[in-house]
Amino acid sequence: MSEPAIRTKRKEDVTVRLITIFKQLIAEGVLKPGGRLPSERELAENFGVSRSSLRQALKVLEIMGVISQRVGDGSYVSNSAGQLLGEPMEFLILLDGISFHELMEARLIVEPELTARAAQRSSPEDINRILQELKAMEKAGKDHRMFVEHDLLFHSAIFEAAGNRVCTSMFSVVHRALDKLVTIMAQMVDHEHTIELHRHIFRALADRDPVEAKRRMAEHLLDAQGLLVLAAENEGQVKLQNRILSLKGQLSR
Repeated sequence: MSEPAIRTKRKEDVTVRLITIFKQLIAEGVLKPGGRLPSERELAENFGVSRSSLRQALKVLEIMGVISQRVGDGSYVSNSAGQLLGEPMEFLILLDGISFHELMEARLIVEPELTARAAQRSSPEDINRILQELKAMEKAGKDHRMFVEHDLLFHSAIFEAAGNRVCTSMFSVVHRALDKLVTIMAQMVDHEHTIELHRHIFRALADRDPVEAKRRMAEHLLDAQGLLVLAAENEGQVKLQNRILSLKGQLSR
């Protein structure tokens, strides 16, 4: 392993260790939801790490929603910190660089089968909740943020209707990891196209048809996979263009 790779690995190890410590302190009630964290200097000294290593861990915790950093006021533990830290898969996605291709492949392997089970197991209340999220997607129109939020809730309602808590927990994390690309994707395609795919899924669920429900979910995810590839490419192009403009600006000074 090269020297830069060794340094990167050590930094990741320190980050994982610090997150584990935070998890323990929250579980023991030493750090309470809603409470303010000590200063970075105090935390770094108490943990015996550099402030740069501490900041990396705090950044990961902020991305996860475990803490929030307020400019000029410090960092606070979120009210849902305990629940969020109970999801180790989040660490895997953030620290191990899992690609969105792998995440989408996992969805294609599991979600159609979950949808088939939801068709068999869902209660009238489950079907109504899924319908409400579909209607909310229709109502969102060109409000991309609201559209994506209810799209994810639509899928979440299906997971819960399937009655497997392990899959529900796992795939809520997968969906959050894809959230940014899904938002970009929502701006690249006609909303009616996406909604129509969701209508097909809902009708199969309402008809209690597991075979059709599975087929329709696979159809939707294959369509989404192609769009996510384009979304990722577009995001990369935007970053490249911004960087080129930045470098041109530096050269012209």
